[in-house]
Amino acid sequence: MELVLVIAQIVALLCLSALCIYMIVVLLRVRDIMTNVEKDVKEIAARTVPVLENMEYITSRVKSITDSIDDQVTAVRESIASIKMIADNVVDLERRVQYRIEGPILETVGFVSAVFKGVRTFLDRVRT
Repeated sequence: MELVLVIAQIVALLCLSALCIYMIVVLLRVRDIMTNVEKDVKEIAARTVPVLENMEYITSRVKSITDSIDDQVTAVRESIASIKMIADNVVDLERRVQYRIEGPILETVGFVSAVFKGVRTFLDRVRT
């Protein structure tokens, strides 16, 4: 019986040794995989930093362009308001000039027309 126990102990120790060797191999593979993952992460980080810097530059430029567009839109609105005010002033001036000049001109035209009619009637009477 002792012999069976010794053989069982030897078999158990051999299995345990095989398991330890297998675990060593697995851990070596895990270490290689982790090394590759670390390299990939470093490469991604190295490539990401310039992209993020470019994104920061692009973002600042877009902000600058947007601010410039806002300024230009404000200037255009002010210009349009000024043009509208000038157009309103011109229309107002036209109305005032028309109001002041239209009456006397129509009276003068009526007077001249009456004088011509009178002269024509006079000449028609003199000829007959």
